[in-house]
Parts: sequence; C-alpha cells; structure tokens
Amino acid sequence: MTLRQASAAVPAVTEDGGRGMRERLHTAIRTPFGLYGAAVLRIGVSGLFLLNLLREAGHADRLWGPGSPYTPELLRASIEARGADGRLSWWYTWLGTPSPDYFWAAYVLAVAVSALYLLGWHTRLMAVLFAFVVAGFYMRSTVASSGFELLSLLFANYLVLCASGRRWSLDARRAARATPAPVTPYEELRRRVVTVLHNAGMALIAFQVMVVYATAGLYKLRGATWRDGSALHYALRLDDFATFPELSGRLAGQGSVLTLLAYVTLASQLLFPVLVFVPRLKYAVLGVMLGTHAGIGLLLALPMFSAITVVGDLVFLPTMFWLRAARAARLLRSSHATIP
Repeated sequence: MTLRQASAAVPAVTEDGGRGMRERLHTAIRTPFGLYGAAVLRIGVSGLFLLNLLREAGHADRLWGPGSPYTPELLRASIEARGADGRLSWWYTWLGTPSPDYFWAAYVLAVAVSALYLLGWHTRLMAVLFAFVVAGFYMRSTVASSGFELLSLLFANYLVLCASGRRWSLDARRAARATPAPVTPYEELRRRVVTVLHNAGMALIAFQVMVVYATAGLYKLRGATWRDGSALHYALRLDDFATFPELSGRLAGQGSVLTLLAYVTLASQLLFPVLVFVPRLKYAVLGVMLGTHAGIGLLLALPMFSAITVVGDLVFLPTMFWLRAARAARLLRSSHATIP
C-alpha cells in the first residue's frame, strides 16, 4: 500500500470506527441487556436475604435488635466518628432503636419486602424498599458479619437501577395480559432512560464481581501460605470454621491436591476479569468459581457468603443460557406430569 492509499484509507477506517461506536451507543440506549440475568439476580439476592432473616429469627434481637451488644448508642457514635452527614444517616440507621416493638415491626416489614421483591410485585418500588431494608440490617450486623451482608447491600443498591421485574415476576405476568399502550414521545424517552439505567446497573454488578475477585486474588498473592500452596491446608485446620471436622481433617492431609487447588484458586481469581470475557473459557472459570464457593460453603461454614457470591457470578451468563435452562425446566416438569 502506498502512502497515498494509506492516507486515503484513514478517513474510511475512522468513519467505520465512528459508525461502529454510534451503533454500540444506539444499542445501549435502546436495548436492555440481560433481562433474564437481572431477574435471576433479583430472585437470588432477595431470596437469600429472606432466608437469612427467617433462619436467624430466633436470634434476631441479639443480631439486629435492642438486645445486640452493638447498641443503638454505639451505632450512633460510630456514625458520628465516620463524619457521616446527619441529614442522610436515617437511610442506614433507621434500625438502631431501643424499642422491641419497633424492631419487630421493622423485622416483619423486612420479611414482607424481601418476599414481595422476590416475587416481582411492583418491582421498582420494592427494589428501593429492599435496598433501604438491607442498608438498615447491614449497619446492625457488625456483631456477626461474613461478607454476605456487604455483598447483599452492594447488589441491592445496583439492582435499584435495573429493570429486574420484566422477566419471571408478577409484574411480567401482569404486563403480558395488559393491552399495549400507544408509544408517545414521553413514553419513548422514559423507555430509553430506563434502558440506560438498567444497562448501567448490570455493568456495575459485573464490575463489582470482577473487583471482588481481583482484590481477593491480589490479597492472597501477598500471603506466604498462598504462594507456597499451603493455605487450604491451614484453612481446613481451623476448628472455628469446620462444618465437618472429620472430613476437613482427612482433606487437610491431601497435600498435593490442596496445593494444586490453592494455585488454581489464586490464578482463577487473579485472571477472572479477563477470562470471563473469553467465550471458550467463560464457563470453565465460572465452574471453578462455583466449585470454590461450594467448598467454602460446605467446609468452612460460610454458606451465605458463598451463595451470594455465586449469585453475583450469574450476571455473566447470557440470555440464551437462561432460555435453555427455562426450556429444560419446562420439559422436566411436563415429563413428571405425564408419568402415571
């Protein structure tokens, strides 16, 4: 190619690049991405939070209520020490009360909001109320926190932006039966704004998951036991985190296997932000993450933290995956229904 030909080709390449950028921007404004994934995230996050509330019902007062060692006075003192704006602190300190009646009313409200958000009933309103509820319980969970509370708070806030009720929800069923409304300029503008916010929320969730894995990998890389491969051996020896002590003891003796698993875990977390976007490797790295969290949940007594992290991983699964999963579920249900 001569210099003249090259210089003539530059405007064409620039024009093509600009056209491609405009097309991508146009798609991001008009097309909501991952609607099924957003529905799964809504169901997963709210379902786990509801499960945690019900599981700890007998200890709720000690964990989040007036009976907690982290008293309302300590909560207010910690907020003041952080220099939080008093005009907005009500958003996350509303559960700090010495009144048992107020606390149990708030607890029932939290259960109801979580259940309605799980079902997708008036999802937009429930998303805001759910984020409000999660923030209050997060600020009161200092006594017993496993990371589940923080990830629940982050995901709940991001889901406020998402159109998570358009699939697999009561809202979606109601919309399917309703008569389509005429598209006015105002309605078109509203749809575009909703689409942009939804795509931004899904992008924030994906970015948050990548940050969690990358920082976890970098933190592990600083530890000598992860670099020499003995970290899992010592983790399985911790009595405070042993769900099945005998099984943990047996696994702790598998030195070579644990060393390999430690290096696989470290490499998968460090490389996750890159590998998850490689089509041929996406499902492999997600499978490694699933196995990692299954091991943490079963062997290290952190089931809720493992479960909420797995829910976050689901944001990377494409719509086709969920459509095929739904089709397989329908076929399985119909096959069971036809069995005499």
